[in-house]
Amino acid sequence: MRRKASTGILFFTVFLDLLGFGMVLPLMPLYAADPRFAATPVEIGWLMAIYSIMQFLFAPLWGRFSDRIGRRPILVFGLFGSSLSYLVYGLAGTLTLLFVGRALAGIMGANISVAQAAMADLTSREDRARAMGLIGAAFGLGFVLGPAMGGFLSGYGLETAPLVAAAITGLNGMAALFFLAETRVAEQENGGPAEKIAYHPFSLSRWRAAKQYGGALSLCLLMGLFITLFSAFEVVLPLWGQDLYGWDMQDVGWVFFYVGVVAVIVQGGIVRRLAPRLGEKRTTAAGLLLVGSGLALLAGLSPGGVWLSLGLISAGAGLVHPGLSSLVSLNSDSSKQGMMLGMFQSMSALGRGVGPVLGGGAYVAYQGGLFYLTAAGVGVVFVLFMLVRSRIRDARQIERQGA
Repeated sequence: MRRKASTGILFFTVFLDLLGFGMVLPLMPLYAADPRFAATPVEIGWLMAIYSIMQFLFAPLWGRFSDRIGRRPILVFGLFGSSLSYLVYGLAGTLTLLFVGRALAGIMGANISVAQAAMADLTSREDRARAMGLIGAAFGLGFVLGPAMGGFLSGYGLETAPLVAAAITGLNGMAALFFLAETRVAEQENGGPAEKIAYHPFSLSRWRAAKQYGGALSLCLLMGLFITLFSAFEVVLPLWGQDLYGWDMQDVGWVFFYVGVVAVIVQGGIVRRLAPRLGEKRTTAAGLLLVGSGLALLAGLSPGGVWLSLGLISAGAGLVHPGLSSLVSLNSDSSKQGMMLGMFQSMSALGRGVGPVLGGGAYVAYQGGLFYLTAAGVGVVFVLFMLVRSRIRDARQIERQGA
C-alpha cells in the first residue's frame, strides 16, 4: 500500500498516542496506591516525575536522530515502545515494574518533538504556526478524551485502561508503519558530511550545537519556565477547588475537560487565523497576557467567575505553545529541526517535572495566593519574551526579507 506524508496522518498519529497516555495518567495515583503496590505519596510523586525526567533526557536525542535517519523510523519505534511501556505497566506485579513502565513511557513518549519536526518538513514557513497548532490540538484532544475513556474502563479493573492503551498505541504503530511516509531525506543524502551524534542522552554536544541558534534556544528556555508555572497551577487547581468550593473527582474531571476543549479549539482553529495576520510573535505575547490575566483573576472568584478565568488561561496557553514551537522551528535550520524541537520538548518536560513539586509546596504556604505568584511569574516570562523577540523572526518577517 502506498504511504503518504500528510498533516492529517500525523495529526491522527499524535492523537492516538496521546489518547493512550491520557487514559493512564489520571488513574496513576489510585493505581499505584492499590494494595498490590502500596505506594506512598512520595513514591507516587516520583512515579509521575520519572516520566518527565526521561522526556527531558531523551527528547533532544530522538530529535537529533530524526534529523539524521528520518522522522518515520523514530515515530514508529516510539509508538511500539510506548505500547510496550503500557503493557509492562498494566501487567506489573511490583512497584519496581511500575517505575520501569513509566520510565520506558517517558523515553518513548519523548518523540513528540519528532512529530513537530515532521510537520515542519511538510509545511511552508507561513503555515508553520497552523501546523504546530494542529499538533497541539491532537495533544489536547487526546487529553480530553483519554481521561474519560480511562475512567470508564477502570470500572472493569484498574489494569484495564493501561492494557487497552497498549493495544491502541500498538495498532497506531502498525498504522504508522503502513501509512506514514518519510517527510525528510536523511542528512547523508542532502549533500555534505553528516554531523556526528553522541548516542546517549547525557551528552552535552546537542546543547552546545544549539548555541548557534541563540534566539531559538532562548525560546526553549522560556517554554521551560512557562510550563513550570503552568504545571504548578494545574496540580494546585483541584486542591484549591476542593478546599474553596467542595469540588469532588467528578467536578475536577469536568474542569479539565473544559480547559482541554478550549485549548483544542484555540490550537486547532483560532491559531491558523490569527498567526498569518498578527505573526507568531504577537500571538505568543497575547497568549502570555491572557494566561497571566486569568491567573491573577482566579483567586477569590465565585464559581461562575472561575470558568471565565479558566477560559482565559486555557485560551492563552493554546496560543503560547504553537506560537513558541513555531518560532523555534522558523529560527532553526531545516537540517536541525528535530534537534531544536527536541530541545523545546525537553524543556517542556523539565517544567512538567519541576512545576508540580514547587506548586504543591507553595500551595501549603500560600493557598489561593499561589495564583498571584504564578501570574507574576508569567509576567516575568512575558517581559523576557519581549526582550528576546528582537533576536528572532516570524514567518512574515522571513517572507519580507526573502530569506
